[in-house]
Amino acid sequence: MADGREQFPRRDERVPYGGNMPRAPRQDNSNRSKRPQKPQNMDKPKNRKRNALARKQMIFGVGLLVIFIILFLFLRKNGTEVFVGAESVGVLEGGSVTAETITDTLETQLAGIVGSEVKINEEIKTKRIHIGQSRKKDVCTLEHLIPLLRNKVTYKVNAATIMIDEAKGVVLANEAQANEVLDAIKEPYLPAEGVEATVEWVENVTVVSSFVDSDEIISVSDAITALQSTTTATGTYTVQSGDALYKIAPNYDCSVEDLLNLNEGLTIEAGIFLGQVINVPISKPKISVRTIETQVLTTVEPKTYEYQTDETKPKSYQKVLQQGRAGQKKSTIQITRINGFVQEEKEVSKEIITEPVPEIIVKGTL
Repeated sequence: MADGREQFPRRDERVPYGGNMPRAPRQDNSNRSKRPQKPQNMDKPKNRKRNALARKQMIFGVGLLVIFIILFLFLRKNGTEVFVGAESVGVLEGGSVTAETITDTLETQLAGIVGSEVKINEEIKTKRIHIGQSRKKDVCTLEHLIPLLRNKVTYKVNAATIMIDEAKGVVLANEAQANEVLDAIKEPYLPAEGVEATVEWVENVTVVSSFVDSDEIISVSDAITALQSTTTATGTYTVQSGDALYKIAPNYDCSVEDLLNLNEGLTIEAGIFLGQVINVPISKPKISVRTIETQVLTTVEPKTYEYQTDETKPKSYQKVLQQGRAGQKKSTIQITRINGFVQEEKEVSKEIITEPVPEIIVKGTL
């Protein structure tokens, strides 16, 4: 068996450990292209300039932001000034309220007060403003502003006008009030219950809806008074037996001279005659009520007379050969009244219930 020490290298052949180990020889890189190395201190001036520029830009931006905030706080339009025409009425905070909103709110409130649709005459305008210290005293709420606006504006109302023969009579707030006035004027002349009658106006009376100035509207009671007030008009009178101008004049609250002025060609010297129709002044209300009643009455149908002659008897002779007798009839009478006064009464139809018996009379002729 060989000696075991022969398996290990000799001491001088062993590889040394640690720092005593020989380094591998360096490769020669002289043939490679070499990049020039920049000195580290060459980039520092440029970085300083870049940093200084960034700081200036940051300071400038902050300054602009501060200026913007100041301008925003002191110049921003944070309020709305309200005008009626050219007159300023008040200032509202914010800008959400428009002229249209204010106008609609005001017209709605006025409509509730007068009871009809309203249209404001003046133009309401708004302008966005900045509420500075000097304007804070003018700031108010919309609830406070509306009453101020009511005192500044005029308005038209969609009212009901009672027209008389196409001329304006009176103006009421609405159609219901106009009808109330007309019903009140008719009421005293309505026929009794159960009586058949037609009730109408003598004049052409209509109710027209239109926008009018609010100061034209009057109350129901004032309208009734106005329509029942009388005006002077021209009527006619048929001369009766025994009449004279000086007798007729007092009946119409006028003088003889007034009658002469109303009747062309009429003179005191010429006088008047029976059956003559003359003009007279009459007082009549602005509107008059005509009622036409129809009544069915049982009345007497008068007897008739028949005459015969007897040539053998003297003229003074007269004898009833047949006693006459009245009959009975059912008459339909039409009575026309104006403001309660009878103007005409006529029989429009009749039905004989009992025939009348004629009375026959004989007269002498000698």
